[in-house]
Amino acid sequence: MKYCFFAFVAMIVLAASCSEDETEPTGRINSVSRLYVSFEEYESSDDGIADTNMRIVKKADSTVFNLDTAHLSMARGGGIILFNPFLKSVIQASANTDVQRDSAIYVTQVQLQGQLSNGGMMASSLLRKVRGMAYHRASDALFVVNADADRSGIFVVDRPNSVSQNRKPWKQFFTGNLPMWGAAYRDNRLFVAKQGTEGGIYVFESIVTRPVNVVDSTASLAPARTLAIENARNLHGMAYDTVRNMLAITDYTDGTTPGTGRILIFENFNGMINGTSITPTRIITGAATLLTQPVDVAIDTRATGQYLYVADRSKKVLRFLISDNGNATPDRIIDTEEYGTPVALSLDSRDESTIPQF
Repeated sequence: MKYCFFAFVAMIVLAASCSEDETEPTGRINSVSRLYVSFEEYESSDDGIADTNMRIVKKADSTVFNLDTAHLSMARGGGIILFNPFLKSVIQASANTDVQRDSAIYVTQVQLQGQLSNGGMMASSLLRKVRGMAYHRASDALFVVNADADRSGIFVVDRPNSVSQNRKPWKQFFTGNLPMWGAAYRDNRLFVAKQGTEGGIYVFESIVTRPVNVVDSTASLAPARTLAIENARNLHGMAYDTVRNMLAITDYTDGTTPGTGRILIFENFNGMINGTSITPTRIITGAATLLTQPVDVAIDTRATGQYLYVADRSKKVLRFLISDNGNATPDRIIDTEEYGTPVALSLDSRDESTIPQF
């Protein structure tokens, strides 16, 4: 099978070499709570200037909850976004709409004080509909979920910081026409949302060690199992807090009626994953929530973390308490009408308590 890829230019070298999940980076970690929000618009005006596709809440847990920093990455309209402290970079897929084709993933380096600078890119004709990304530090692997009919698959970039041009950076696992969105990785399992009226969570196992064809780095891949979620209709982004053992995932129905969007929360998630179905322990939904078309969620994974964050295509970024349930009022709301449509987010929440998660 023919495939192509262009250069993936390396990000800055890690300050410490990490080989196990429990390895601690050198030096003390200051408490950080920084929210990256990806916006999909691109050249929405007639002036030919690209819209700002990344905005940041520098102190996402503060009483002042505003998009106070802006950055224009090389993506032609923002899509899925991922931050991991050991990559020291924000990785952002392009929106890749029917109007603006851009099959690439872009790297924005994060400096010590949070300053952003554009770095390298990954590009492939296969990356036409990136719907999820996850990173696993112990294997130094980036997982890219692409949902594009018969070109759908999970593509693995190993050693994403490497500058070597003499190796094949892609493992290409083709999944068939699975309706996939989102990604979370833990304990050699990749969790991906199954979209549609019979929604659930696909569980893929042992991807890092799974072999591929030596000629073209491809293989077929099927989920080890699918965890059905009753009444799930339109699952999208997810977040897994391994300290609390809690998974949150967004869901909505018509995407137009305020209050009908849902955040499904599964506590003791690791204890659920060997079955065939899972049931939310809590659901945030109702008129007071203002949830309309929630597409992504992030959790403050610090031991002291209080909040979860939601990107809603109704042009809102909402903050809820992690403990919220039912028809809860958001703790804070950002109206993004003047900025565009938030389609994904990633939270940099770090302190000493979060080290085992990465």
